[in-house]
Amino acid sequence: MRFEIRYLYRDASNYKQYESVVVELLGLQSAEDVERMLRDRFADLQVWPDILHFRPEELGWPTAYFEGHDCGGDDLALHELKDIAETDKPVTNVQVSR
Repeated sequence: MRFEIRYLYRDASNYKQYESVVVELLGLQSAEDVERMLRDRFADLQVWPDILHFRPEELGWPTAYFEGHDCGGDDLALHELKDIAETDKPVTNVQVSR
């Protein structure tokens, strides 16, 4: 099934930058399945229970970091899931590793 996954990066000043990918994930039938897969994969990164944090670079997806992003300062090295939707859009040319 094909899904569009939208996510964002929020820096320490609460500025946001958005990104999305369209991926085809065999064996996953719903947006909830995709969210569960991400939550399981990145369980150790969860900071707040109502926000799914993950690292898109670990999946071969583009990041939304700002230029000059500094993990050594107050900025987190995490992205937040915005939403997941089934789609007919063409797959983004990224590598997906589950």
